[in-house]
Amino acid sequence: MKRPSDKWQDVRKAALERARRTAVEPLNPLYSIYFGVCVCYLAGLLRFQFFDPSAGFTWVTATQLLIVAVAGALLPILTGSVLTLHFANRKLQRLADECGARDRE
Repeated sequence: MKRPSDKWQDVRKAALERARRTAVEPLNPLYSIYFGVCVCYLAGLLRFQFFDPSAGFTWVTATQLLIVAVAGALLPILTGSVLTLHFANRKLQRLADECGARDRE
């Protein structure tokens, strides 16, 4: 079987880089959002689990409880999104590196 031409390799590598830039890089803030949601959920979980609510139920406590509940609902959704983004980025990077490795041969 014939080896692909150099022009084809260049076009393939450029297409993979463009796909990574247009599909993966705009979604990189998703990692920061996921980190923030995880921290919010963990902090709320620890607060409501270990601290005594003897002061009563106030508006601040209600707001905190609502924020932790929303973070808990977003956590599974964002986990799937972040994992999909991570594996897609790794796959595109591996394919682009494969094209670069063939160029060096």
